[in-house]
Amino acid sequence: MKRTAATVALLAIAWSVPAPPAGAQERLTRETLAGADYVRGRLAFQQRCSACHTLAEDALHLAGPNLWQVIGRTAGSREEFSYSETLKEAGFAWTPDRVDDWLANPDDYLPGNTMLIPEPVPDRDRLAMISFMMMETGGADWPRPEIDIAALETPRGESPAERFPSFWNHLMHNTTHFRWVDEEREFVFDAYYNKDGSVSSSMEGVDGFWHIDDRDFFCYAMQGLPIRPNYFVQCFPVAAMAIPRFSEQLWQSPMYGGAILYGGILAGRPTDDAAESAPD
Repeated sequence: MKRTAATVALLAIAWSVPAPPAGAQERLTRETLAGADYVRGRLAFQQRCSACHTLAEDALHLAGPNLWQVIGRTAGSREEFSYSETLKEAGFAWTPDRVDDWLANPDDYLPGNTMLIPEPVPDRDRLAMISFMMMETGGADWPRPEIDIAALETPRGESPAERFPSFWNHLMHNTTHFRWVDEEREFVFDAYYNKDGSVSSSMEGVDGFWHIDDRDFFCYAMQGLPIRPNYFVQCFPVAAMAIPRFSEQLWQSPMYGGAILYGGILAGRPTDDAAESAPD
């Protein structure tokens, strides 16, 4: 990969700032990171982070900021993204060790931050994930391993249940819980994704539909809501929901008019057939 002088300078900074506490040793050394499992890191990022973060240069921000060249950059410093005050005032630059501590427990590391994470990233995944992120965001001076990326992708043409069994079972057999908040109202409702591509709801008159696009994004629309306009559409990577997680609030999305949509997953459904209208 051809590297500009600016990129080389960034890599040098990444290993020297901020200064560690007196007597502390760097845990995630270059050698440790370069030897990490790329495939494991890729999968961990897809499953845990890709719903909120992109990695490629000039990619869009999602619920969280784009992470291109995050290593070496001052926390909360991208002008085009709205960070929490806690992150903007953190006063440090990201290093591999700081990212490791952050992912281990964001709430404890920076109390008051607004990053929603269902659970801390397990020890077994963090090294590989950070190494993968550095390779994909211009923060590594070692080569990406020679892996047939196409072989890692799920074959096309199979049904969603066959291609994404964990995701399918998670979403099709549990309840998605929403809370809408704007200046005029606040209301909650549950949604049930059905195997025939429809979406039913606990709120009378509210329904919708879903599909998986050619990028493996799960997109759905809900209509009949007591808002203006009375619908919304959202998309997220299938991989982001591959690991079952349960909580009334797992993510939040900014909506039109300054509204916030909070979402979560509740285990099970009211009855076995309350929300399923089609067979497997």
